[in-house]
Amino acid sequence: CEVFHYFVVKRRRYNCSAALSYGAWFVVYYGFILCSLTLTGLAGFINYAFIWAKHDTIRFNGKMPLDDAATAGVMIAGFSSLAWTYLVFLIFFYLDREGCKLIYHLKMKPQGAEDTSFCQNLKDWILMWPSLVMYSMVSYWAILKVAVYGKKVCGHDPSSKEGLKAGQGMTSEESAEVSTAIDSADISEAGRA
Repeated sequence: CEVFHYFVVKRRRYNCSAALSYGAWFVVYYGFILCSLTLTGLAGFINYAFIWAKHDTIRFNGKMPLDDAATAGVMIAGFSSLAWTYLVFLIFFYLDREGCKLIYHLKMKPQGAEDTSFCQNLKDWILMWPSLVMYSMVSYWAILKVAVYGKKVCGHDPSSKEGLKAGQGMTSEESAEVSTAIDSADISEAGRA
């Protein structure tokens, strides 16, 4: 939410085609892939889990919509969607490993600097889906907050000067000094413009 709001505020700095392209790709990636795809898969997974209960209660014109073989096929397809998801995640890990080889080959980092153990990769692979489900829920909660409360709940804290300096080992006094220096530089640049 904050990142998209930041983009909307700064969009005037881009030409129209760049802004539209970035906005469209942002919505596709963030809105559809990161936020909704995992929750849609989870909803489908739950839906398939209850197919037998629906099989016995749903009738169209007095007839069952699916016979037992078709119902079993639908359940297998639904439950295999989780397996397909984990297969895609496995491809991500393969691409990451190949990217590390390229980084080492180009001597961008020393050999082994980006390597992770098999156990770490296995843990990350298993927890990838639950992590994305939780991420999606947090994202939708943020979207609902914006829908109810408006832009007053949006801020630029992660991309603020203080937010960008967080975790860099600065004390609050040092951070305040740097902020003052940056603000002074911004004012002097604005005066020259």
